[in-house]
Amino acid sequence: MSTAAARQAGGSSSQQRAYSQPGVAKPPAPRAQAGQAQGRASARVGARQYWSRVFGGPHFLDPGPSNRLVLSIRSGIAADIDFGLDRLVQVTSVDPDLVRLGEMTGLLDGCLALISDYVERRRADRARGVPAFGALVGDDSRDVLRRRAGEAALILRNLAPESRSREPLLTSRKLKKAICDVLDEGETGALDVDETTEIRLCLLDVLECVAEHIPLALPGHAIAITAEEEADEERAAPKPEPADSPSVRLFPLLVSLTRTKDRALILAGFRCLSALALNDKSDSVFALLTYEAVPPLPKPHPHPIQTAIELLPLADAELNLAILEFVYQHTLLPSNAALLATRPELLGILRLLCAKFHVGSRVEEVEIDLGVVQSEAKTYRDSHGAVKHPRKPSALVAAKGNLVTREELAQLVSLPEPSRALTWMRLVYEVDPQSDVSQVALWQTYQAQWAPHMAPGVSPMMPASDVIKVSQQAIPGVQPMVIEAGAEKRFVIRGLRLKERSELLGRHRCRWAGCTSAHALDSARACYHHIYSAHLATSPPPSSCAWHKCAYASTQTEPALILADLALHTRTHLAPLDPPSSSSTSPSDDPTAPLLDLSHILHHARYHTYAGDATAPGAPSPADAHPVQGVGYFAALSVRNLARIAKLAVDAAAAGGAGAGGAGEGGASGGGGGKGASGSVLVASGNSAIGRLAGEQQSIFEAFAAAAEGWSSTTTKDGDVFARLDKVDFAHALPLAEALVALQPTLNATVMSDVALGRVLSEAVLQVEEVRRALLKLRPVDGQAAAAAVEAGEGEGEGEDVRMDE
Repeated sequence: MSTAAARQAGGSSSQQRAYSQPGVAKPPAPRAQAGQAQGRASARVGARQYWSRVFGGPHFLDPGPSNRLVLSIRSGIAADIDFGLDRLVQVTSVDPDLVRLGEMTGLLDGCLALISDYVERRRADRARGVPAFGALVGDDSRDVLRRRAGEAALILRNLAPESRSREPLLTSRKLKKAICDVLDEGETGALDVDETTEIRLCLLDVLECVAEHIPLALPGHAIAITAEEEADEERAAPKPEPADSPSVRLFPLLVSLTRTKDRALILAGFRCLSALALNDKSDSVFALLTYEAVPPLPKPHPHPIQTAIELLPLADAELNLAILEFVYQHTLLPSNAALLATRPELLGILRLLCAKFHVGSRVEEVEIDLGVVQSEAKTYRDSHGAVKHPRKPSALVAAKGNLVTREELAQLVSLPEPSRALTWMRLVYEVDPQSDVSQVALWQTYQAQWAPHMAPGVSPMMPASDVIKVSQQAIPGVQPMVIEAGAEKRFVIRGLRLKERSELLGRHRCRWAGCTSAHALDSARACYHHIYSAHLATSPPPSSCAWHKCAYASTQTEPALILADLALHTRTHLAPLDPPSSSSTSPSDDPTAPLLDLSHILHHARYHTYAGDATAPGAPSPADAHPVQGVGYFAALSVRNLARIAKLAVDAAAAGGAGAGGAGEGGASGGGGGKGASGSVLVASGNSAIGRLAGEQQSIFEAFAAAAEGWSSTTTKDGDVFARLDKVDFAHALPLAEALVALQPTLNATVMSDVALGRVLSEAVLQVEEVRRALLKLRPVDGQAAAAAVEAGEGEGEGEDVRMDE
């Protein structure tokens, strides 16, 4: 499970998070019985003996403050430093359990010292005015420092997932400062900034392992306190964090990583932000209100939620997973979710989230035979037609001919790939959630379309794998997946089908050499008459066929026989002139024939999405782990968060309407009727609500709703921004309720077809139904049209799309 799984609604934020970074050694199972511990100790002894054979001498892996490898990297002697780093890199990459930071005193400080030496050298070079050319000139001493810093960071990265090495990382102040210093070096904008990329990635992996326990603070403010600390009367007043504190520096540095052009840094930035958001003391830092208002923020970058929305449409499963984890954490804060509801492209964002539900899911086709016996066949056929549940439509493979017009083909041939494939797919295919096209069929159709036109100067065709990848860019919403029907596996592209283009259906073009007729004919018979009158019935008639590349020549000598021979031959190039009439009846259509049993097959797609349950049907095996797993799960969790806010929004709007009505009737009655002593609309206090999350008896949203009677009097924050964080007016989130009602059919269909996501979204579906009914009550007179739209499941602004603001 990934970093944000520890903070599901109703879960404890303090539970241990499993590290899921690919390519890093996984932590061993926790120690249990004494026999198991003794077995592991024996395994460690055997592993040390293995490394003795590998190194051809002593392994130097015995724990203690006098460990040879630790003393080597701290000695200051170049040969010894390189010796110690080389041994530790090899061992920690394979057997990280043999090197525990708690047992090898000084290893952590030694690695951090090597990293600091490199950072100081870069700063010294920059002070002398040579940083822009350092990477080009190639200073040997600086390259050595960079290599050692990279190896030291790699050692820490390999050890960070180990539970027995995590405590020294959590308590080390030098580690947080070193991470900030290295990330800050990446923000200098110098030509040699890429030197630090490898070190930054390793330290970001370390930060992800310990980020849950690192509280963040706003500039000029103290770290937030918990409810227990607030109740302690002997507690000293918290002091504002200095500007150079890692608690202040980390957030803006990670935000800037989300705007880089390096995909690896973007992934690491979002993962670390999601892990840092697990700490409840950092809520005010992640709030969108404080990011926009508290100096020295904002930085010259938008809030990460804006970057996440811009990157969400990309067909990148690993990036989608990191982004959706952050979106889930972002929407856990009620103030953030309420502000998200005010975005003009809200409906488009929700549709993107719903489109991610079944990314990487396993699809199972279920066939249900709805047979009808003879005695009921006539009644069934009269009322339902000949076929009740036909098989879902599938695209045909066009092995011959074009799927585009002659004019479109002339424009497409000159385009380079992949622009040609993108434009061609948008002309030929369309979105249909109930259809699919096999990946082989898509490639064969592409090949049949463009293989005849390959010539010098024409862009070569793409390989099959690239054609399948391009389909996701050409038509958003389709997903390549594997459908399992018993023991058979089908590789398809879900949600895609061939267009039924009226300009190509039933149209026939004359392909006779030299024909000047540019218009297409409506039928094969009309095309035949055109060929006969324009090309054959001449004096004298042609002696050979001139249709495209046909080489047929008549063996007759008389003009009349030549004409008859070629007229008969040209029909081989055309469709049948007299297709079977639709009025012909089969024995089953004869009303006097005996009625047979009717067989109607219902084809149902059942999805299995991995949602954290290792025993579920859709769970990946340890040998088949893939970053795509979990994308749909976090998309569903985000939608569930927003559905809870939508429910609070309609309750707030109803309470506000009741308050306004009370003021109108009572005249002199106080503040007029809303919940709370002030008569305002529904509000919730963030700090006081979080304090009631003890024992996992309440989810965060239940706690916020329970605080609706007023604003916590114990709040110590000042200023309008912090007041708005503590006192959220959910009535402004009413557009979110309307947008979710518009997507109600999609949510209902997902719950019915996916068991795993159904457990997550069932609560959201019930809340959306309550929201729909509440919206109808809010507009009984002047909103008849809007109420009717809600009743039909159609929201306002369905045509809106996500706006990509750079």
